[in-house]
Amino acid sequence: MFFNFARFFTQQQQLDTLLTNPDCDLESILSADGILQEIKGLGATKFADHVLKHPEMYQKMINYIIQFEDELIDKKTQIQFPFLTSEILGSQNQKLIDYLFECPEEEIQFENQQIRQGLYGQLLSFLENDILNVTSAGYFAKAFIAIIKKRGFDVWATIIKNKAILSNLIKHIDIKHIAEIIEKLIILDTSQENYEEKFFEERKELLERIIKLLQHKSYNTEIVDNVCDILIEITSKSMSSLYYNNGEIIPFIDIIKKPDLFLNIALQTQRIGPYQLLINLVEMQSKETKKEDDDEVVHNLEKDYSIFESILSELPPNLLNQDYHTSNFVNSNRHSIQPFGLARMHLLKLIQVLVQTNDLKIIKTLINCRLIGALQTIILKYESNNQIHACCDKILRAIIDLNQDDFTQDVFENNDLLNYIVQNHTVENIKKGFIGFMTQISNYLEEKAKQNNKIQKFLRTNEQWQQFTENILNNVNSKEKPYLCNANPRPSQEPDVLDEQETDNILNILRKFNNNFQKSDKHVGNNENGEGVQRNTEVLNEFEQDQQEDNLEEEGVQETQGQQDQYNDDDQNDEDDKVKQEYNESNFWKLDVNEKLAQELLDNFE
Repeated sequence: MFFNFARFFTQQQQLDTLLTNPDCDLESILSADGILQEIKGLGATKFADHVLKHPEMYQKMINYIIQFEDELIDKKTQIQFPFLTSEILGSQNQKLIDYLFECPEEEIQFENQQIRQGLYGQLLSFLENDILNVTSAGYFAKAFIAIIKKRGFDVWATIIKNKAILSNLIKHIDIKHIAEIIEKLIILDTSQENYEEKFFEERKELLERIIKLLQHKSYNTEIVDNVCDILIEITSKSMSSLYYNNGEIIPFIDIIKKPDLFLNIALQTQRIGPYQLLINLVEMQSKETKKEDDDEVVHNLEKDYSIFESILSELPPNLLNQDYHTSNFVNSNRHSIQPFGLARMHLLKLIQVLVQTNDLKIIKTLINCRLIGALQTIILKYESNNQIHACCDKILRAIIDLNQDDFTQDVFENNDLLNYIVQNHTVENIKKGFIGFMTQISNYLEEKAKQNNKIQKFLRTNEQWQQFTENILNNVNSKEKPYLCNANPRPSQEPDVLDEQETDNILNILRKFNNNFQKSDKHVGNNENGEGVQRNTEVLNEFEQDQQEDNLEEEGVQETQGQQDQYNDDDQNDEDDKVKQEYNESNFWKLDVNEKLAQELLDNFE
């Protein structure tokens, strides 16, 4: 990868040389090496002025975009030039886009005027084809979206005059690039100003048309995915700024609030788009709304989730339905596994989002529809799917954290959560993937019992749970929870500061190693070359110095305890001398232990 330093320095522009030639045509410009960046950058205005003086070049550019052949004959005219022209028109060159809708101030010839008036229609003629080439559709979309960005209201004005434009767009909505154009027409995020008509009713009608199309053509997965992507973009978090700054977007969102329709489509097609749309609708219920008459932001504290009540009863049972759109695979243990599937994973996330709304009515309905039992089943069935375990963990915690007695009763008594954990968190299942989840939720319940008396009662009155915590859970925690050397690798304090307990722990470890090396002193001597063994005392000297500095600081702060502090200092110095002497006389710091002796030391180490 090389850095282009040339763009920071003035130099003779390639485009200037080409435009000085009176016989220069579009193909000559596009054939020049590296011309695209110049046309999109410093040479944008010069190129636009030259094209406006020769509108036949504009005509050729559009023709390169909209034409496509089944057979490859010429790479330049069928691959290189279409790509370059789409990039040029997609760069939102203001002069080139304005030329499509209005005549420039300077006078132009009659023939050029006729060409100018036909350019926009020539571009739209691409949509009249019954079948579109996907690559050419991408080129067309890049150019047309740039036009919407700069002159969006003028685009809608032409659509009102010619209804066939919308029909042609909807006809090809199964192509992703065309769906993006429809999305931009509905959102209409344009920089054009000073236009009286905003075309709200027409945009709402277009939104209703594509939703109706989704309902009646749900058998076409491309249409389902593309329409859902449009609706997701409107409701997604990336639209929040537009949602706050433009109050008129709210009616568009109200049209989309049809959870029954989207759930039915999701269950029929097993596509993730409808589920993601439902998730966005749930999350948008708690968004802030903005007044139209001023800039004050108002928090909508009354969150209404009643529109989702009609779909709640269908959610938990469908977690257990088999996904026939996925095929089995063989795992490393040579077991045939039925995948959980992306669709059901999004269904589980939808349930998680609904539970995390903390709406008591929604949670109660889900629990009554055997949500807890469904979660317990999929945890065991898909033992290696950590995404399922993480979602189930969040759902259970969200329900328990509400501290509602009826929810606690449902979780611990009706669904027998404690015995479910005890029966499956066993030594035989120790290598199964769900053990981590069960250990985590068990520790959470133990901590929660300290805050909730009802949960504590369930735990303490269950003898099997008591035996489980004493024999299994405590054993697992003793191995997994402690830090190495009892030192937190990510302490909240400064990394170079050790508390007294950590210092003692480190010294005790060194002393234990030192004692074991002393036992093996007779096996350790000078090396074969007769070189002496160097003893390392820097650690103890540094420790002694730090201790003395700490003692001096204590003496300065606690003057009232002078005599007692003196006794403590003497005792501490004696102890430090003793430790220093013990380390200096040891063979721990010797450097010439061979492999055989090292193995003997390890065997003797307790």
